[in-house]
Amino acid sequence: MVVKTSDGGHAKAGIYTDILRRIVTGKLAPGQRLIEEDLARAYRVSRTPIREILFVLTRDGLVEHLRNRGASVVSFTPDEVEQIYDIRNALECLSLRSASRNMPLNDLLDLERRLDRLNRLRGRRWNQQRMAVDLELHRFITSHSGNRRLVAYLENISLLIDSLGLIGYSDDERVQRGGQEHLDIVRALLRRDAEHAERLLRGHIENSKRSVLELFLQRRSKSRLPALKRASGNWRARNSPLKS
Repeated sequence: MVVKTSDGGHAKAGIYTDILRRIVTGKLAPGQRLIEEDLARAYRVSRTPIREILFVLTRDGLVEHLRNRGASVVSFTPDEVEQIYDIRNALECLSLRSASRNMPLNDLLDLERRLDRLNRLRGRRWNQQRMAVDLELHRFITSHSGNRRLVAYLENISLLIDSLGLIGYSDDERVQRGGQEHLDIVRALLRRDAEHAERLLRGHIENSKRSVLELFLQRRSKSRLPALKRASGNWRARNSPLKS
């Protein structure tokens, strides 16, 4: 995939997401070298943004730099995906508890209006807008928490979290379901029902985690399927409605 845009922030985020997608789906295998010049040519950008992206991928534990070898892909497992989502769930739900008291009604009404409109539309052409509103809602919650350190912690892993979230939107059905989940969260916040909004947010993030894990199951090589099925099975066991 070629990200046809300039060297700006949106381009770098798009390239990061595409490289992450390739790691998640196994198209970039553990140990495979990532050569700056080749990546710059593939994504039609200069080597400077590629170097910055590789630095962030290294920080996020997806790439490692070895002496006399350069950057290479690190194994990325379902357990790590689960850990990332568990961290996200804890931090965002903590944000929401504080933010629910600080969110302007006008902003919430605007989010409700846009989500309601998008949820009535069908087709891939609208998915990009739905994803944009998804990211906007999560940042809106975090930014109104009033907790600078919490905002900083989430910002530090935001590119990884956002990219995984976009990868989880692997089909139209998931996108549509996510849009309804967002609308339900916003409406709970409009009622100032923080407890219900937190339950909805927690469930939404768990569903996103499941989508990414299922992407592993669908696209990873057959040699890795047993371990991936165990990870997905563990998730289902912990979240089964029959579990007491």
